[in-house]
Formats: sequence, C-alpha cells, structure tokens
Amino acid sequence: MLGYVLTFGPKSMRDLEEAQHWYKLSAEAGCPQGAYGYGSSLVQSGDSEGDEVRAADYIRLAAQAGLSPAIYLLGMLTERGWGIERDQSAAVQLYRRAAVIGNRSAQTSWGRALMWGVGVEPDRIEGESWLRRAALAGDADAAALIGDIYAEAGALPPNYAEAAIWYRRAAEAGHAAAARTLGLLYLSGTGVGRDPREAMNWLGIAAEAGDRSAQVDLASLLLNDGASHPGDLAKARDWLERAAASGNLLAASHLGVCLLEGIGMDREERLALQWLHQAAREVVSAQYWYGRALSEGRGIEADPSLGRAWVARAAAAGMADAEAALAEMMVNGRGGPKDHGAALDLFERAAAKGHVGAMYALGMMRDGGFDVASDHAAALRWFEAAAERGHEAAQHIVGHSPQQNVRDDR
Repeated sequence: MLGYVLTFGPKSMRDLEEAQHWYKLSAEAGCPQGAYGYGSSLVQSGDSEGDEVRAADYIRLAAQAGLSPAIYLLGMLTERGWGIERDQSAAVQLYRRAAVIGNRSAQTSWGRALMWGVGVEPDRIEGESWLRRAALAGDADAAALIGDIYAEAGALPPNYAEAAIWYRRAAEAGHAAAARTLGLLYLSGTGVGRDPREAMNWLGIAAEAGDRSAQVDLASLLLNDGASHPGDLAKARDWLERAAASGNLLAASHLGVCLLEGIGMDREERLALQWLHQAAREVVSAQYWYGRALSEGRGIEADPSLGRAWVARAAAAGMADAEAALAEMMVNGRGGPKDHGAALDLFERAAAKGHVGAMYALGMMRDGGFDVASDHAAALRWFEAAAERGHEAAQHIVGHSPQQNVRDDR
C-alpha cells in the first residue's frame, strides 16, 4: 500500500523510485499485489532485457494469484513479446480470463479480438457484447470502437445517430479521437443536428489533448471565422505550421490558402506558394490554389501554362471550383488553346455540383457568341438557376428578360 500511495497519491508525495523499493519488499514477501506493483514499475522504468524478463515474471506471479489487472497486463506483454515469448493466441486467452473477472480494459481487448478475429475465431455479436460491457463500465476505447462499428457500412447501412451516442460517451471519458469524430459529425450535421459551435467545442477538446488531425480541423475553422479571438488565431496558425512541418499535407494546404488569401493572418504569397506546392503532390484543393496562383502571378512570375496544368489536375479529380476555373481558361485561351466545347462540358459538371458561377457561365455560353450551339431557352434556365442562388449579374439578366416580364404579367 505504501508503494501504491507513492505511485498514485498526491503529486507532492509521489516518489516512483521509493515506491519500487517498497513494492519489491512486498513482492519478495509473497504479496501478489506487491508482485504486480513491482512488475508494473519495472515495465515503466526497465531499460534492459533483464528488467523486461523480471517484470514479466513478477506480473505472472500476480496473475497466478488471480489479480485481474495482472492477468490483463500479462496479456499485453504476451501480445507484444515484452519480456516473454510473443503469442497472440495466449494473449487473447489472458484477456478473456481478465474480462470474465470484470477487468474493463480486458473486456475491450477481448471484445476487439472477437470482433476482428485476432488470435481467436471471429464472433462479432459476442465481441460487440463485450465491448458494450466495457463501454458501460467507463472504458473510453470500447465506446469509441462501438461508435466506429455503427459508423461503418456493413451488412446494414451506417447508423450515425447511434454512433454519435457512443462517440460522446468515449469523448466524455477523455478519448481524443472520438471527440474529433463527434466534432466532425456536428460540423456536417451527420447523425446529429448541425451545430458549428458544438463542433468547435469537441474539436477543441481533441486538439488540446494533442490530436494532430483535430488541431488541423479546428485551425481551419478558426481561421475562416472572422469573429475568432486573436489568441485563437495565433494558436490556429501554430497548429497548422507544426502539422505542416511534420509532413501533414492537408495542414500545408490549409496554411498555404490562408497565407495566400490573408485568412486569419497576414498575406504572404511567396510563403503560401511553398506550402501549396508541397501539398499539391496529393491534396486536390492545393492543386487548384497552386494553379491559380501560378496563373495569376501571385508570389511568383506568372506562368499561365503551368498554372492551367495544375488546375486541370484538380478538375480531373472532380473539384467543382477547378472545373469552372479550367473551363474559364479554355474559353479565353489562357495558358493554352481555346476549346469552347470542352469548356461547356466542364461548366456543366461544375454546375451539377451546385457551382453558381458555372451556372451563370453556361447561361452566357448558351446565349450566343461562343463556339457552341445557341439555346436561349437553356440560357435563361441557367441564368434563373444562378439568380435563385444569389448571383447578382444573373439576377439582373433574369429581371430584364422578356420571358420573365411575360411571367410577371401573368
């Protein structure tokens, strides 16, 4: 007990080296709890193969005495081959023993093994039952796994409403990845009512816990929120820079766009291009923004041809903004030859995805003066579609069209 107090008591009392001393004395006197404490302390502090073997031996003694934490820890050591021969099947059976006794961490590991057939024949129904038992007992990992099960598509479609319940349980128990996922559900309104404030709350919890993906997500939201506190913006930029520097291409893309457009930070176009070029290897939105910057000569001498090539890559991936931008280049012959037919196809693809500018462009092209067949009725339909979505030029055209005047008279 003295060793335990020195390990887990108030911080002012903790002394891990002295705790290990008392654990050892207790273990040598035959106390199973002392053997577990001493073995656990060796797992934490051991830096040699001999320490690993001794740790496993003492934990085995405690497990033989029936201590469920020791049985579970012995399973972990057996699964990893730490101080003991690695044996996945034996590890799973140790998890099962500890789970039956009531160790919730073991219930999670045993449930996971049954769900995905790790070291045992798969049994998803039994596996989920054990995960639920662990989650209801407060195990955050188990709750997050159940959330994943409901969110994935399998024999049945995903049940995001049920998934959100379990993600919340996991997040409230301190599971950072579950907090991030819950935040994203609130951001998109999937399985829960859309609530950007609640989304930022959970993303913030995950970000502060060190979840790098959540930091990138939250930073992007903060930088696009003009009402954010300056301190939040500084933290957001720091998160993006750290993530981008570590190789996170999505973070590099977000950082590049913010620097290019002056979103939440001073405009630095040369630096923006460096990050966008790095991210453009894989991130579609970065390909689009990098292509635009090259075409417009932002932070670098203009290169319309190369810019068009990068925008074309993003368009080929189906990005509506890129499709519309490439179509505009093809209409005007910027960075390459004119091709009004191909431009019309690209505008139609972008318009089908709700791109208002593409709708207006289709109206202009179908209204005549371009190398495509004129169709004034189709042109008016596209102008009306753009106008209904707030496009001012389209609203002006629709308001002055003869067809609209006739309809108004009726």
